[in-house]
Amino acid sequence: MEALNKVSRLSAMKICLLALSMVSPSTRAQVTSSTLDDLVRERRWSELRIAASKDSNADFYNAVAAAVYNDSKAESLFKQVVQEAPTSEHAYEAYNWLANLYQKSGRYHSLVAIRQEQWKLFPGKEEVASQRKEDAPFMNLPDQENGPRAASVLRHDGHSLPAPATINGKHVEFFFDNGADLSCISENEAKRLGLTFSNSTGILGTMAQSVGFRMATAKRVTIGKMHFRNVSFAVFPDDQPPMSLVPMDHRGIIGLPLMVAIATFRWDAKGTLTIGEEPHEFVPERSNLIFDAGDHLVLQAKFQENPIWMSLDSGATTTDIYAPFARKFSDYLQQHGRAGKNEIIGLGGTESNDAIDVSELSFQVDGKNLTLSPAHIMTKRQDHRDWIFANAGKDLYMQTSGFVLDLYAMKLILK
Repeated sequence: MEALNKVSRLSAMKICLLALSMVSPSTRAQVTSSTLDDLVRERRWSELRIAASKDSNADFYNAVAAAVYNDSKAESLFKQVVQEAPTSEHAYEAYNWLANLYQKSGRYHSLVAIRQEQWKLFPGKEEVASQRKEDAPFMNLPDQENGPRAASVLRHDGHSLPAPATINGKHVEFFFDNGADLSCISENEAKRLGLTFSNSTGILGTMAQSVGFRMATAKRVTIGKMHFRNVSFAVFPDDQPPMSLVPMDHRGIIGLPLMVAIATFRWDAKGTLTIGEEPHEFVPERSNLIFDAGDHLVLQAKFQENPIWMSLDSGATTTDIYAPFARKFSDYLQQHGRAGKNEIIGLGGTESNDAIDVSELSFQVDGKNLTLSPAHIMTKRQDHRDWIFANAGKDLYMQTSGFVLDLYAMKLILK
């Protein structure tokens, strides 16, 4: 659900690193840092991982490479950066990455603790005020605890990723949505299930308006054969979309913190969704997924052989194409498009956007051709990251006979 949506040319790098090894240590560190910054800026993550691993002065970049690929070593690597130079700019950025990692995994107590440590060391940073506001809802929340991974087979209706769950002993029919940074629930649903409400509140700026929310915690959550404790949910009003559009016991979303713990989702068009299987081996060169900033899932695709990045959203019914696509491929759209409108329904209501409509657009994902017909390209609206060209929904990746979303191998595999 989009409403909750808030770096491989190795031979040249080897030559560069060899040359750098023959200069003084201080010069070597400076030039290498500049080169690694370029890889981060250009989002050449596989190259960054290799280059940083060959440089003893690249602890921060090693940590970044681990974080974008969801490597569990990222946490300890960022903490090492902080420990070695607590007041450095890299330490400040390491704190930001750690905060994102903790939010992604539902460890809100750890998130607040790392922020308080950061604010004490960097009181003069302009971002502190906004960070305090954004993180206020997570005050006094526990860390989510995950039981062992175990495979389970669920049934779906042909166009969903269902998440039947037991929360505090009561059954619900929610759905999986990695586009939701937080798991979500309606006010009445949370009360019915006996969740413990927090006094902290927050404001979510959605597509249509700002929506207030508070947090509540479930002591026990079971999904398939996997068990979780201290799972926190963002609580939204029952009288606004999308909660108002579904019956009680369906008014909830299993978001990114639980999905990361489950790790694997194998969807078959015949009606099964298998979760919690043993993940595939992680091979960076074969990965087509990253976690941007450590906590937003992004898919690498192609349009007319041009590499592009899309958010991957398991909760979005349709694929939304943003203004950067319209700018990059303006000649194509002038030839094939016509003026139109596009509406998106999310938390807080419905947003209407000016769009260019085309009869079809074909994308390449995991070596497969996937076609949107028709396609609506929004000419003004875009993700907060100007390099994100679209938000890939179920109408795109459910065109095949099945797919595997593997958050360990960091790959979307299409059947």
